[in-house]
Amino acid sequence: MNLQGKEHRLIPPTGSNDSSKNETFVYSLFLLGLLIIYHFLCRNIIFIYMRNKTFSLQTVAKKMLQLCLTGAILLGFAACKQKQSEPSVVQNEEVQTEEKLLSPLEAGEVFCKDKNPFGETIELTGENIETDSVIFKVSETRMLVRDNCLIVKNRYGEQPFMRFELPSMKLLGFSGRMGSGPDEFVSPTLCPSTDPDCLCYALELSNQKMYRYEKDGQLVYENIKLTEGSPKNDFSLEAAQIAPGDFMYVRNSKSGKSIFRSTQTGDSVSVREVFSLGLNPKRTSWTSYIGDFVANPKQNRMAYAYKYFKMIKFMDLEGETVRTINFEKEEFDESTTYKIDGLDQNVTHYWGACAGEEYVYFLYSGRTPVTVGREISKQQCYIFVEQYDWNGNPIHRYRLDRWGYFTVDEKNKQIYIASTSDDDPFFVFRLADE
Repeated sequence: MNLQGKEHRLIPPTGSNDSSKNETFVYSLFLLGLLIIYHFLCRNIIFIYMRNKTFSLQTVAKKMLQLCLTGAILLGFAACKQKQSEPSVVQNEEVQTEEKLLSPLEAGEVFCKDKNPFGETIELTGENIETDSVIFKVSETRMLVRDNCLIVKNRYGEQPFMRFELPSMKLLGFSGRMGSGPDEFVSPTLCPSTDPDCLCYALELSNQKMYRYEKDGQLVYENIKLTEGSPKNDFSLEAAQIAPGDFMYVRNSKSGKSIFRSTQTGDSVSVREVFSLGLNPKRTSWTSYIGDFVANPKQNRMAYAYKYFKMIKFMDLEGETVRTINFEKEEFDESTTYKIDGLDQNVTHYWGACAGEEYVYFLYSGRTPVTVGREISKQQCYIFVEQYDWNGNPIHRYRLDRWGYFTVDEKNKQIYIASTSDDDPFFVFRLADE
């Protein structure tokens, strides 16, 4: 198994300090030569006048003035050339910054059955964070961190969106309203955005309406279309913005589930299937392939973690190079999709994902919902967070002493959990130093 890491490459500067020093030396010699020539011309003119007085004093004065003006122009030219060379030194120093670049994605399938590619699991104890008397029932929660702000989507309550200031967890406000009226939400979710002027997008899954979630908490409707024609109800749709007017998302397809790319110009929208997430052509039920989708446009990467298979797929945004991390765990029981609460009989593997700039994080259970319920009732709950680089190389595996929904503040090396079993639901965990 090749667990190749990132390349760290120093970008070469456009020029160098040595070349600047050479230019300075040449200009200095040039200036010295001008001064020597000027000195000899002045001396010779005065000598000729004093020797035979063939020139009048007025003519000599005029000649001396012309030489002075010529010398001043040449000195000014040399000084300008010197100043032009100086900024290049500063620019070169600014260019010499270390940029972390991913090595090319290695295609193929990595089998990890009965293996532990992470090494020792890191145990983390959470610190409970009290908020401004905000009490809500954690359910179908999704969280994002953007600009020192924790954005929370929650299923229950009249207003589904909340903003908290980090690290104080001061409540900044609520947004949106649950209901079936215009611009109200039935099944809301969050969509990460590349736009630096907003926090993210709020997406209503029942009609695929998109709203800019502004930094002041306002929700502004935008005419963004993810699909051609009439919107299709898909309450498991997962989306991420790649660029203005450019979104990638996972929704139901003929093969079960697929990754699509939607590009909009004005009112015209172009949608194409990028990659099929089906694992077996005979198994086309969308419930089999429920999972979590994340994307990193800067690194040209996306990833999908399956809920009912211990499997993650890493790929470029075109879906051309694919690397599969396959732990080969229990097979999904297709018959459970036709039973009431039948899916709870299956082991839940991945059920949360967070895209960082450098790493990607997946929430992992490894038990059935029934087992987790028993553990919570005995106050023995826990959950795992798996950390990978964007080429699918395992970095760390954490065991958190809480159960719930998560997000990662990669900049400040913290994991936030919204616990399903605590009245004050927010807990923070410290990531390991590299």
